[in-house]
Amino acid sequence: TLVEYSCANGVFERLAAIMGFEGALMAMMEEPEACTELFNAVTDYKIEVAKKVSKFSDLFVNFDDVATHRNTFMSQKMFHELIMPQHKRLFDAVKGLGMIPIQHTCGKCEAVIPDFIEAGAVAWTSAQPSNDIPAIIEKYWDQITVIGGYDINGFPGTTRDPEVHKAE
Repeated sequence: TLVEYSCANGVFERLAAIMGFEGALMAMMEEPEACTELFNAVTDYKIEVAKKVSKFSDLFVNFDDVATHRNTFMSQKMFHELIMPQHKRLFDAVKGLGMIPIQHTCGKCEAVIPDFIEAGAVAWTSAQPSNDIPAIIEKYWDQITVIGGYDINGFPGTTRDPEVHKAE
């Protein structure tokens, strides 16, 4: 039996909660140093949480939704420079505490999958069909586990009819 701890409000989500999405993105463009200070503080806090939960948890899931169903909120470069180093620092600590790091990101985030891998995530969860999941699995199959593939947003062409999903 594995026990999972889900740690909500990643560094981008926290900034967006404080300033709104537009304000957060503008701040990341105009004041990257100030954003990094906040991101460092949020990551320090998450590492302290990880220390506490490592006594009973095997998996540590970092939630940081940086995408919509169409694309990431920011460029891959901005993600790589501002967000990924925080995820890496958190995942290094999580691994050091004996837990397995997993990245939760909804939306079309396939552009930053290499950053998830570089940060040390062993799995990406809530992989949604707005991403090219078969191509991601083919390209990164030996580097990251993809969890999901189902449509939780009710995009056209999906159904909630249980009869449609019964195994034959």
